[in-house]
Amino acid sequence: METIYDILKAEHRQVSDLIQQAMRDGSKETFYKVKAKTDPHLQGEEKLFYPLLKEKEDLGELVNHAYEEHNEIKSISSELENMDPGSSDWTSKIKELDQTVSHHVDEEENKVFPAAQKVLSEDKAQQIAQQYLDFEKSFKQQHPMP
Repeated sequence: METIYDILKAEHRQVSDLIQQAMRDGSKETFYKVKAKTDPHLQGEEKLFYPLLKEKEDLGELVNHAYEEHNEIKSISSELENMDPGSSDWTSKIKELDQTVSHHVDEEENKVFPAAQKVLSEDKAQQIAQQYLDFEKSFKQQHPMP
């Protein structure tokens, strides 16, 4: 069975590919595909994964930093949502989103996940994975994208 790490890493690749596509085509439609992937991903991590890690005394600072990066991603995403894709700022804002997401993914996969694997059992990682998939499904039903 997949662990939470397997699922999150796969989603990181999908988001990265979608952001690259958005930078190439500059369309709002592609941006909404990015948002449809990132919104439930960020919320799922914040609801199911990060709280478990925050309970571990050595991981508090790492998790707090991850929350800050999530807030930055949400802020940039919100700005893009309210922008005209034809505007001069659109391309630079998409690039900013790409850089912010890439940085966050790098930190998460190289710092947060290895630290989490030391404190969460394989069974727990599989259990969280199932809860995460259920959460994502519910989130997408409750928050359909335009």
